[in-house]
Amino acid sequence: MDFLFIYLIKSSLSLTILFISYELFFRKEAYFNFSRYFLLFTVLVVIILPFIPYNATQVVSVASIQLSEVIIRSGIPSFTLDEVVINSREPSANFIEYSSSYTILFIIYLAGVLFKSLQFTFRLWQIRRLVSRSETLASDGLIFVLIKKGSPTFSFLKWVFIDRELFKQKEEIEGIISHEKIHSQQGHTYDLIFAEILTIIQWFNPLAYLLKKQIKENHEYITDLEVIENSQSLEAYQLLLAHHSSSIKPNVLTHNFSYSLLKRRLLMMKKSKHPLRFALGMLFIAATMVVIFFACSSPDKKQIDPAEESGNETEAVFTVVEVMPEYPGGMEALIEYLGSNIKYPEQAKEEGIEGKVFVNFIVEKDGSIGETKVLRGIGGGCDEEAVRVISQMTDWTPGTQGGEAVRVSYNLPINFKLDGQKNDTIYTVVEQMPAFPGDNEALFSYLSKNITYPEKAKKEGISGRVFINFIVEKDGKVSDVKLLRGIGGGCDEEAMRVIREMPDWTPGMQDGQAVRVSYNIPIVFALD
Repeated sequence: MDFLFIYLIKSSLSLTILFISYELFFRKEAYFNFSRYFLLFTVLVVIILPFIPYNATQVVSVASIQLSEVIIRSGIPSFTLDEVVINSREPSANFIEYSSSYTILFIIYLAGVLFKSLQFTFRLWQIRRLVSRSETLASDGLIFVLIKKGSPTFSFLKWVFIDRELFKQKEEIEGIISHEKIHSQQGHTYDLIFAEILTIIQWFNPLAYLLKKQIKENHEYITDLEVIENSQSLEAYQLLLAHHSSSIKPNVLTHNFSYSLLKRRLLMMKKSKHPLRFALGMLFIAATMVVIFFACSSPDKKQIDPAEESGNETEAVFTVVEVMPEYPGGMEALIEYLGSNIKYPEQAKEEGIEGKVFVNFIVEKDGSIGETKVLRGIGGGCDEEAVRVISQMTDWTPGTQGGEAVRVSYNLPINFKLDGQKNDTIYTVVEQMPAFPGDNEALFSYLSKNITYPEKAKKEGISGRVFINFIVEKDGKVSDVKLLRGIGGGCDEEAMRVIREMPDWTPGMQDGQAVRVSYNIPIVFALD
């Protein structure tokens, strides 16, 4: 389910970027054949690229990391599950906060896909039934389907549907036949089918329907231009269009000669080309494709310290894999299990302790729960209680990468809350996050200028990432600076020293009030 939502987000983002690019640079230009292939390229990119697992940083060469580089991330670097809230009521009345919104959204999405698929099938059936019930005549590589008088002329694949009375007027319909023949020879119907598949996948996205509309419009511009250049004068063809214009609603899978774009089609026939604007558009497209390439990239695998590696590459621990592990019964069952089994420790109640306990655990290859540890605790027995219940979980369905079961790391925040009290809870995400004076670049600059590579680390060849945790207090001051993971050689102490001396931040806000917010910051020490 997670993969589906991630795919739809990537696909929608790609569609938005490419469609806006087309609207800005190509829609009003006379490069009709280029526009056709660009729009078709857009459909294929939007459908296929988000499906392909790749990591952009591995595909593109990246310069070596300099000593001064500091990477800032909020939150703990692992896949984090939904928060579980444990209240201090009696065990039988534990309140479990969970949301089934994912399930509801998934059902709604599948219902939309099913409806659009049935609609697509019904339209194909309508066309097939019309062919089977009508008189047909093969001529000049086309199959003419003679339909009732007054019906609009339209085409689908090799079939041209035309009024049987109009078909007898050979001279009058010469331009119409030429028009529909171009649709058939150039395979325009296949473009519409691809666009229809996109609207099935993204039935909720208005841009998918607008893209399909633009594809169909551009087909008409192509055929109009071909007819004028090869078989008919501009004036005669415009009169033919005006004479056979119709407001009858067509099947969205067919090309209608009387398609309701008359005014715009007449204008586009006289449209001139602008090479400079086209060139600028191509540069913009190149830039947007780079953005899309990185936006659709898969996350990095979790990095393991050499000391933690078992020497066997298959024992690596992942944070995101192709098929994520699954608790028996799904996320709701997991949250229900935790909420029912974790008890609020009496010591924590007596001492008024509440807050979030972050527990990390590994789902092993056989689905069992491996190493379980507290990443950030609050004391009062809450840490031990959370670890106890998580380590006793039933086996999961293991995660897989490349068709093989792998070890996957999860983080689980468990929120212990006292009833009727409101104290200094430490948050990791709030409505308005704390801000370093200036901006993130100012933070990078401060750390880079003030952190000095320890001589001991240089002599011993020590390098790597130091993970520091600190809290931005309600008044913006930095407190409780502690080491999450170090590399030694004086690097840990140096990083903590500089972070303790940081200037005051703008505090974080939740529900209109200043709150305490916890940050993790990885600092890279790299030898030249």
